[in-house]
Amino acid sequence: MDSQPEKNSERQEKVVSLELLQRRLTIALLSVLLIIAVIYLFYFFADVFRILGISILLSYMFINPVDWLSRHLKNRAASIVIIYGVCLTLAVIAFLIVVPSMVYQINLFFSNTFKQVPHLVETFLRSLTPLDERLAAAKIQIRAIDMISKMAQGLPSIDSSAFVGRMSEMAMMTTTWALYGLSILVLSFYFLLDGHAMKNRLIERLPSRIHDLLNSMAHEIDLNLQSFFRGQIVMGFAFGLVMMGVYFLLGVQYALVLGLVLAVWEIVPVVGPLLGFLPAALVVLVNGMENVPLDRLWQFLIILVVFNVGQWIKDNLVAPRYIGNKVGLHPVTIFLAIMIGARLDGILGIIFAIPMASVVNVIYQQLLFDHRNRKAQSATIVASSAESTD
Repeated sequence: MDSQPEKNSERQEKVVSLELLQRRLTIALLSVLLIIAVIYLFYFFADVFRILGISILLSYMFINPVDWLSRHLKNRAASIVIIYGVCLTLAVIAFLIVVPSMVYQINLFFSNTFKQVPHLVETFLRSLTPLDERLAAAKIQIRAIDMISKMAQGLPSIDSSAFVGRMSEMAMMTTTWALYGLSILVLSFYFLLDGHAMKNRLIERLPSRIHDLLNSMAHEIDLNLQSFFRGQIVMGFAFGLVMMGVYFLLGVQYALVLGLVLAVWEIVPVVGPLLGFLPAALVVLVNGMENVPLDRLWQFLIILVVFNVGQWIKDNLVAPRYIGNKVGLHPVTIFLAIMIGARLDGILGIIFAIPMASVVNVIYQQLLFDHRNRKAQSATIVASSAESTD
């Protein structure tokens, strides 16, 4: 008699577990379909997302100066216009002074570097002569010099003038870029002017039972985005400018271009600083440093030590005081996000990969925390009802 209820309970448990498995599989399938739909929409509306992303980036970069100025002027719109005017003036000055010098240094860098490649290859081949003699003494019919020579001959030649010509061709697309720039300025203006009110109005239109959850999500997302944009971009460009001054003091050629390259790559966490430093290391190995009368190897070690010390100071002393550690992503997650972003939209995808991954992480953590809270509350209610029944 007792076996029948036990079988029924076991059968019910199996049914419940199967239903739970079916529900999880359905959620996983829907999640995959949602991701595919989002990627498809991104490709279809790529220009719109680029404009929106750059507008958000500018908003987070300028929000602190705008807040400070609006407290003194008591007029937020006027504060935004003043900040825009200052930035536009600096951009015009940079275009008239910095850009021609930068283009000249890029052209000089490529032409001089590729002119020295044959000399470097010849020096390397001469260093392989003792290896060939040892191979010949051992009666091994392999000539390392011939192998390296064939590999060097098979390398494609790069025309520096074609590279600069390509840059000029890209610069001629003024109409499209002007429309993009105007759209970005208008959107970022309204984000700076009324961003918090937009967020509050959007949350108010949704069901009231999830207002607390959405407000918590919005607050955490805002902190994470501020941490990334204010930290990675502002501090990255500041570190690039500092290293540009160091390059000038040490006599590194093409200091302007190398500093700007490092500043741009500093935006990308983990791998960005290394990639931004590689061109400077190459220039020091090939051309040396004019103000450091030492051997090339010692010059390379000096610039390497200076870069690593500066990077350590930025990451361990300045960054914790300035932005803290709010992004909260594992290095593996950051690396995967960077690769996905690069595949989706190149350099812009790399820049926005980390904040998007951070937003997804915040949403997941908040939903998980809310689910655990509800589960704990329901368990408490059940326990209290059981006690009252007893």
